[in-house]
Amino acid sequence: MPSNVTRVDLERALPDVTSTFRLAGLEKPVTVFRDSWGIPHIRASGERDAFFAQGFATAQDRLWHMDYDRRRATGRWAEFAGPDALPGDRLFRRMSLERAARADYRASSPEARAMLDAYTSGVNAFIETASSLPIEYSILDATPEPWEAWQCLAAYKIRNTPMGTFEMKLWRARVAKALGAERAAKLFRGYQAGHLVTVPPGELYDGAPENALEELAEVARLLSIPGDALAGSNAWVISGERSATGLPLVAGDSHRPLDTPNVYYQVHITCPEFSVSGYSIPGVPGAPHFSHTQFVAFGMTHGMADYQDLFIERFRNEGGRLECEYQGRWEPADEAEETIRIRGAEPEALTVVTTRHGPIIAGDPAQGQGLAFCATGTNTGRPWPDAIRAILLARSADELEEAVRDWNEPVNNYMYGDVRGEFGYRLRGLIPVRHTSNHWGPVPGWTGEHEWQGMIPWEEMPQVRNPERGFAVTGNQRVAPADFPHYIGLDYNPGYRARRIADRLMAMPEGTAGVDDMASVHAERTSIPATVLIDAMRGITPGSQRPREARDLLLAWDGKMDRESPAAAVYAATRFHWLREVIDEALGPLADEAFLEKGRGGPTHCIQLYSRAVTAMGQGDDSVLPEGRTWPDVLEDALARAVEDLTERLGPDMAEWQWGKVHRTHPVHPLSASFPDLADLLDPPGVPASGDGETPQQGGYSHEDRFTVTAVSVNRYIHDPSDWRRSRWIVPLGASGHPASPHYADQAEMWAAVEYVPQLWDWDEIATEAETRQELLPGG
Repeated sequence: MPSNVTRVDLERALPDVTSTFRLAGLEKPVTVFRDSWGIPHIRASGERDAFFAQGFATAQDRLWHMDYDRRRATGRWAEFAGPDALPGDRLFRRMSLERAARADYRASSPEARAMLDAYTSGVNAFIETASSLPIEYSILDATPEPWEAWQCLAAYKIRNTPMGTFEMKLWRARVAKALGAERAAKLFRGYQAGHLVTVPPGELYDGAPENALEELAEVARLLSIPGDALAGSNAWVISGERSATGLPLVAGDSHRPLDTPNVYYQVHITCPEFSVSGYSIPGVPGAPHFSHTQFVAFGMTHGMADYQDLFIERFRNEGGRLECEYQGRWEPADEAEETIRIRGAEPEALTVVTTRHGPIIAGDPAQGQGLAFCATGTNTGRPWPDAIRAILLARSADELEEAVRDWNEPVNNYMYGDVRGEFGYRLRGLIPVRHTSNHWGPVPGWTGEHEWQGMIPWEEMPQVRNPERGFAVTGNQRVAPADFPHYIGLDYNPGYRARRIADRLMAMPEGTAGVDDMASVHAERTSIPATVLIDAMRGITPGSQRPREARDLLLAWDGKMDRESPAAAVYAATRFHWLREVIDEALGPLADEAFLEKGRGGPTHCIQLYSRAVTAMGQGDDSVLPEGRTWPDVLEDALARAVEDLTERLGPDMAEWQWGKVHRTHPVHPLSASFPDLADLLDPPGVPASGDGETPQQGGYSHEDRFTVTAVSVNRYIHDPSDWRRSRWIVPLGASGHPASPHYADQAEMWAAVEYVPQLWDWDEIATEAETRQELLPGG
């Protein structure tokens, strides 16, 4: 029983990473060194053995993590987690991620399929030979099923398909239905002028506000589905002219929720065909996103592009057969009956309906209407796994760009620099060309007017090579200027993070920047919105002593969100209250959902409303406030309430109100909710964190569980092509997914302090300093 699980049980579940194993499927011996941080360094004699060993080593450290992602992707998480997992299982069954992953595997080249097959063989070799399995299987009284090659792609999709635009389109539909199209159109104005774009580097966006009144009115008119059924990262590269070495430097960090174990897994692999050091996704071979080979370094952020649509479908039941309307005729809809098994409950039957546009993810076809999910990552099989392998083989910036030509989903901002001095930026992935109405919300599926008209040509996607400014920066801001000929997306983050990074890079004297300077940019935590609020606070005079003391703290503050700073805590608490008033005024009955809940719909819109409110605050523009309210009124009230909140939480002494006392990580194991009596054994400790959602040192936090850190830098990396041994990296927890491992969370304190562990590259150093060494031999 779970209540009987002890620390000793956790220790017995640790994998054997020192014994020699004879494994069927290996062609030649492979050596796996693990360094003092538990990070595997794999040396193989051939490409196939390298991927086999990567699968074996990853399963040793992260088999449970892989199984968690596999089950979520295939809609089987409720088998382990119980009824609370049903909403996710229903959605991902309807999205048909399994079908899409299988189709991608079939569409891939023989070489890419061989890569996936070899990795899968390594995973299964561990399952078959392991003397102990992760503790989670004991807790659940379960055993892992064999891995299948297509599941590598499903594990990738579950981490990325939900990051698309469909939730934002659902949200805009909900707002239009609840508030009316005219009011909704005033809330969705696109990217804000005056904020940074990615290309050209350093340029500001000067486009006019969007006006989507007609599109939103059409959504509200056509959509009969009830409203309640419609339920960031940094990267940069600098030129050799700016660096102290004469070659580019590539750096960045990926922003995601803090998972346990963390989403990315550090790995170093060498074989005659390639060498790579970087971050992998457990269950997926290679290291395609934030890594370097012996020739080229690369990093990426989410491109915030729009590559997912929602089609409103009309249905009828004709003689017991479900049909969908298209251009005046009725076509049969595909229906599949599935069963979701649920831990501790009876199974649930689910009908998955698919039309020409994709699977129905919302609404009820039996009642005449549903929303079809149409996405580049699920519509048809595509050979994007070929890019994973081609990236490893690229010997230059040119070959790296060519390697990602067939990348599909997600659309990424890709930064790179090579050993010849070439550097640049490219937006990679597929973006469909279609009617402008598709951009804003669900569109009619029966007219034929909203079909995709191919993809934006590769040659016309935003990119820049060796820009004159000597750098390129992406912080999820708008990608291209107002006159760019193609539609990329609507739902960008404000340019605050990108602006601070660009300012820091431009301030470095030419020919001087090094790895330490890139690390200092990672640690940049000046909040641009905080500086706006500081200026606004000069215009208020609180009527009582405590708020006056808090205001004086803010007026003496430099806007840095340091975890030791009391002023940062006052700013954040004040921000909560004034922003809540703005959101209430803007969204009315939908304010709670947008402000307090999770997801990518309402919360993403809140970020955009917040950015516009910050600008209004700086200009003294009261139009975003409730009628009769002014910014001095709102800020004085917000400051007084912030003082009350912080006094209740941290006591009366303002010197003790350090930001890090309330702004902490709280990593939670996926099984903690189902087995709360084991949470103390399964959950890693939290750490105080600097930054917030608008600073390069990312520390986005929850409004519902104020101010617990929810969005973090899930990795940080600095790649130095002049000497790969100087490269650095860090993750917020550790390399291992085993709660009893010393490497479960041993990087956390260093991560919080923006320090790094060495990214070892030299094999003599690796062998000499290895914590463990393991030989994998052919046989079995």
